[in-house]
Amino acid sequence: MIQTRSRPPVSVIFFELNEAERHFLDKFVAAGLLPNFERALSTGAIVRTRVPGWDASEDKAWRKISPWIVWPSVYTGLTPAEHGIVGFGQDPAALRGRCVWDVLDAHGISTGILGSLMSYPPRTSGAAAFYVPESLADTPECFPEAARPLQDFCVFAARNYSESFGRSAATAVRLLLRTGRSGVRAGTILRTLGQVPAEALRGASAAPERAMLHSYMTRDAFHALYRGSRPAYASVHMNHVAYVQHRYWRAAEPERFEDELSATDRRFFQSVSQRKDYERRLAHWIERAFRYSDRFLGELFELAAPDTVILVGTALGQRPFDPVRDIHNPVVRLVNERELFDAAGLVDYVVLHQMNPDVTVNLRGEAEARAAERVLAGLEVEGRGGLFTVQRRGSQVFLELDMPRRERAGETFTLRHRDRPDFRADFARHIHEHESADQSTAHHKDSGWLLACRPSGRVRAEREVVSVTDVAPAILALHGLPPAPWMRAESPAFLRLEG
Repeated sequence: MIQTRSRPPVSVIFFELNEAERHFLDKFVAAGLLPNFERALSTGAIVRTRVPGWDASEDKAWRKISPWIVWPSVYTGLTPAEHGIVGFGQDPAALRGRCVWDVLDAHGISTGILGSLMSYPPRTSGAAAFYVPESLADTPECFPEAARPLQDFCVFAARNYSESFGRSAATAVRLLLRTGRSGVRAGTILRTLGQVPAEALRGASAAPERAMLHSYMTRDAFHALYRGSRPAYASVHMNHVAYVQHRYWRAAEPERFEDELSATDRRFFQSVSQRKDYERRLAHWIERAFRYSDRFLGELFELAAPDTVILVGTALGQRPFDPVRDIHNPVVRLVNERELFDAAGLVDYVVLHQMNPDVTVNLRGEAEARAAERVLAGLEVEGRGGLFTVQRRGSQVFLELDMPRRERAGETFTLRHRDRPDFRADFARHIHEHESADQSTAHHKDSGWLLACRPSGRVRAEREVVSVTDVAPAILALHGLPPAPWMRAESPAFLRLEG
């Protein structure tokens, strides 16, 4: 029989700072730009995390360590090969084991979840104070009821990403104005309302602020939820650093990239110097994202009780990928997808835009999904191979768009189907290329970091490198619990509290 208790030895706040790269953390701390991280590093412990079983030499290896694959390893203590999740939007019933907050909740230890990836559906055995899943949850279900306006807005915005602003603006504004009931400050709401006018006035230099808006709202809501309940374990997830690193690493550190134009660059620039002039306006965004994270960490120091352990974890890291040679990943959107899929022969299905242009296709059953998998895998860009990388689990099919690289300026593409010689479709009708020069200049690597600190007292680490599967057992150990039976713990208690 499980022995429950109302309060563990310490409390934990887990700030999930997705994919924040150690290179920039060290660089900005050394420059004196991150005083709260500097404080945390001086009295706390930082370890490098790795993803067990990942092979960097495989073709497009980064796809096997997407955040929606690695964060479940952080939460469950199971490797990516074991926990069962392969795609964003996957049926949560596929997740093997249970998440660390489920284990704590089952032991009567109070919890609070805000935005943790693949955390849908909200659930509790009775000890959860608040539970707000990720924005790409199947529904806006959450608790307490005060958090619902925020989740209504976030889920609507995420699910309507592929729609034009004109068709969804009125609903989005109405939902946004209601988020004040969830603790979102008036200034944050006004900032969000002003984003589209700001982009119209300032152009590309204002666009990256979109990546920050969700984190601003999350920050406000976390303050309201945490102050109202002070659970023994709380998590809050932010993605703004990951976003700007992917797109603006070359702008921040141009010396690490070739002085040439990529296929996407050639759509917008006549010369390298013209491209560099454009990117200078974007060079500060990675620093800005880290500085916002630093302010939030400072707020956690003020918010937390003296015995609280504050964890900052990234699950992954990133490394620069030069779009000239290493990667071709411009900003594109999949549109008119039902027209395309219907023409290819798909029937009786639902499309969910998870991370457009990547989508999930839900079918009625596994047999129908196997048939859909064959149909969708047959879509090809004439002369260039498959349009999608296709995976199936149960009655769901996950599609990742493989954008072809143009060999010459103005080159057009045609879509064909390998099993239907008569099938033809206009590539441009279904793949809309963004009217900006944004593109990936960085991608995933398995080396992340975990920082542990306290408002008072010190934290030490017994290891310099740990597996991501060690994080959940370490959190349980901080709460005085052993690893759960399914956890693959190599170093389950690598953190030591002093003072």
